Amino acid sequence: MKLSITIAESAAENAPIVLRGSYAENIQKAAQMGYDAVEIHVKDPNTLDIKEIQKACDKNNIAVSTIGTGMGYGIDGLSFTDPDDDVRERAVKRIFDHISAAKKLNAKVIIGSMRGTIIDTNDRKKYKNYAFECFDKVINFAEKNNVTILNEAINRYETNFINNVEESLEFIKKINSPHLKIHLDTFHMNIEEPDMGKSILKAREFLGHFHFADSDRWYPGHGHIDFRSIIRALKDIKYDGFIAFECLPFPTPDVAAEKSIKNIKPLL
Repeated sequence: MKLSITIAESAAENAPIVLRGSYAENIQKAAQMGYDAVEIHVKDPNTLDIKEIQKACDKNNIAVSTIGTGMGYGIDGLSFTDPDDDVRERAVKRIFDHISAAKKLNAKVIIGSMRGTIIDTNDRKKYKNYAFECFDKVINFAEKNNVTILNEAINRYETNFINNVEESLEFIKKINSPHLKIHLDTFHMNIEEPDMGKSILKAREFLGHFHFADSDRWYPGHGHIDFRSIIRALKDIKYDGFIAFECLPFPTPDVAAEKSIKNIKPLL
């Protein structure tokens, strides 16, 4: 297993993204702290200077594990379940742009918030169909570009559409593509999963990415989540992908990044 840290050029103060500012500077900082990769969160991937990021990664011997897309929902309101056809099309186009960037950076693409919510629970089928139609387009584009899409299970207080491992498995088995994997996050799992270890065992070969944050969404070790048992379960399924720290930048971004790797790396 390899460790990654979330970075963004800018983000809301209470967003669970650790390092903020220059991509090149934070790539260098992450490498100096001992990270294997960075996870880039960006609203519009067309604003990324891909060559600068590649140069910084090559210089510091570090990878880009993943690209986070949630700002597209949080800032621009784009989602796959929006009742407006134009909004859904723009959401798909935005993810296409993320995939194009990910291809150049040899990274995977996370879809979490942009998956959307079921706006009218009396008509769940309609909104699910909206999402499936969008995912079909996205997966087709991802397959053509050999990029993996990571479908993140998010807790019930943030969405009512795919909250846990069971629902994640049902969803990806229905789409049935090797380019679609499950993405789990300990912060969300702490709310939704009765036993995180057992849920990881259920995900098995479908697991493609993992976020670590403690129960209070601070760095691991600040709350009450048992990360030893989680890592034990990941070893049991022979997970060899990235663990990215997507936690609040408190008490400071640097301290959060340093504490995260200090508390987790010895357990791997």
